[in-house]
Amino acid sequence: MKGAVVYHSKWGNCRQVAEAVAGGIAESGIAVTVLDLGSGAGLESGLSFLVLGSPTRVGKATRPARRFIRRGLGKAWLGKPFAAFGTGMADRGEKEEPKGADELDRRLYEYGLMRLLPPFKARVTGLKGPLAEGELERARQFGRDIARALKELK
Repeated sequence: MKGAVVYHSKWGNCRQVAEAVAGGIAESGIAVTVLDLGSGAGLESGLSFLVLGSPTRVGKATRPARRFIRRGLGKAWLGKPFAAFGTGMADRGEKEEPKGADELDRRLYEYGLMRLLPPFKARVTGLKGPLAEGELERARQFGRDIARALKELK
């Protein structure tokens, strides 16, 4: 089994989360590739699962992440497992603000992929970050949870 953690990052926070998630998955012995959407590289063929992440901009995932779903996934991805993650400011009110991770999760599910876990949302302390304390360990645990869910599918 091999998969990819694909992300878009504007200030580097989402990159750090992607690497931590991939590290958590790799701890279980599952092969995983990390792919930056800004690199222009595409997905390898034959991958078994996808983890997609984006920062939150005005309550949405970034345009490169949304475009990746529309253009970067083909019919071969239908039914394959996925998880989504994102970064965003901590909520300041009683009502939780929408996050890019929620949008990615919804779009991937509607596209026809199989949701492994609810989306992971890493908090940043300012518009450009940094990540809040403890978020990278939470991201690594999310990766471990993904690996456990993947192994349960077998």
